[in-house]
Amino acid sequence: MCTRRVFHLGLLLFLVGACTTAPITGRRQFMLISESTEIAEGEAAYRDILRQSVISHEAEAARIVRKVGERIARVANKPNYQWEFNVIDDPEMANAFAVPGGKVAVYTGIFPAAKDEAGLAVVLGHEVAHALARHGAERMSQSMVVQLGAVGLGVGFGNPQVLQAYGLGTALGIILPFSRSQELEADRIGLRLMAEAGYDPRASLELWQRMEKEAAAKGQEAPPGFLSTHPGYEKRTEQLRAWLPEALKFYRPSNQAMEALPSLASLDSPNAQAERELLKRIQAVNQLARNAGGQRAVLETLGYELRISPTLLAKELQQVQLDFGHYSALKGVTHLGRGSLSQVLATFKSNASWTDISRRHGTQITDLLRFMRQLLTTASRVQGQLRYRAPMR
Repeated sequence: MCTRRVFHLGLLLFLVGACTTAPITGRRQFMLISESTEIAEGEAAYRDILRQSVISHEAEAARIVRKVGERIARVANKPNYQWEFNVIDDPEMANAFAVPGGKVAVYTGIFPAAKDEAGLAVVLGHEVAHALARHGAERMSQSMVVQLGAVGLGVGFGNPQVLQAYGLGTALGIILPFSRSQELEADRIGLRLMAEAGYDPRASLELWQRMEKEAAAKGQEAPPGFLSTHPGYEKRTEQLRAWLPEALKFYRPSNQAMEALPSLASLDSPNAQAERELLKRIQAVNQLARNAGGQRAVLETLGYELRISPTLLAKELQQVQLDFGHYSALKGVTHLGRGSLSQVLATFKSNASWTDISRRHGTQITDLLRFMRQLLTTASRVQGQLRYRAPMR
C-alpha cells in the first residue's frame, strides 16, 4: 500500500510539472515529449507515408494546395517550421494531414467536398491546428500516463483482470472522448487560422454539409458517439456556428479571386493508377511475409525467379533494411531492366516515383506490375507447401 501511494504521488508531481497551454483556446495540456522530438518523429512519419503513396505531379492541384497552405502557414506563427505541401493522388481517400514541423499532405479524394480554396482552407486550417496544438504529442503523453497508471495498479493489485478493466475504462472514459475534444479544438483553431489568412470561416459549414452528403451517398455510417474519435456532423456544425462570431472578428477578405479545385477526372492518369496498384501489391507481399512461412516463401520465389540463392537474398535484405514488399519490387526492377540494386535503391531513396524508377533503369511500371503479380501468386502457393518441407539451408 505504501509503495502504491509513493508511486501515485510521484506520478502526480510528474504530471503537474509537464503542463503547457494550447494556442488560441488556452486549454491546459500536459506534455511528456519535447517539441524537437515530436518534429523529428513527425518528419520521419511523413516521409514514410509519402513513400507508400502516389504523389500527384499535376501542376494546378499542387499550385492551389501550396497557395492555400502558405497563406495558412503565414498566420500560424511557427518560424521554426519548415513548411512543405504535397498532394497525394488517391481519389478514394477524402482526407488530409499535417505533422509537427510543417509537413502537410492533401489526398485528392477530399477535392470534391472541398470544392474551392475556401473549402480547402477549412481542411488545411484544421490539420495545421492539430500540429500547432501538438495534439499528437499530447496523445502520446496520454498513452505514457496510461501505461504508468497500469504499472501503478499492477503494483497495488497484481490482478490481470483489474488491468484489463482499467484499460477498457481508460479507452472509453478518457482517451476517445479526449480525442473528440481535440478534433473540436482543431476546428476552432482552424477557423481562426483561415479567417486570418483571408478565407471566410463560414465556408466551414458548407464544407461539412458536403462531407455529410458524400458520406450518405456512399452509405457510410458514423460509429456511436461514445466510440468515435471524431464528432458527428450535427455536433460539429453546432460548434462551428458557435465559434463563427469569434473567427469573423479576424476575417479580412482577400482581394484575390477564389479558385476552384481541379476535378478528379482531370487529376488521375494511367501512370498514377498503375502506381497505386503497384503499392497494393507491395503491401500484399508485406502481408504475406507477416504470415507463418511467408518470409521464406517470398525469398524462395524471388530466388527462383532471379536465379539467386534465397539465403543470399535474405542477407541482402537485412543489409538494405527494407521491407519484403519494397525489396521485391526493387529486385524486380534490376531483373527486368538494368542497374545494380544499389543504383536502383539510390533512385528509390531520391523520392522518385515508381514510374520514374522503372524508366530510369530500363523497364516499365506495367512490366513491374506483372512481376509482382507473379511473385504473389507463386509465393502464396509456396507458402502453402512449406509445412511439408525441411527448413531452408
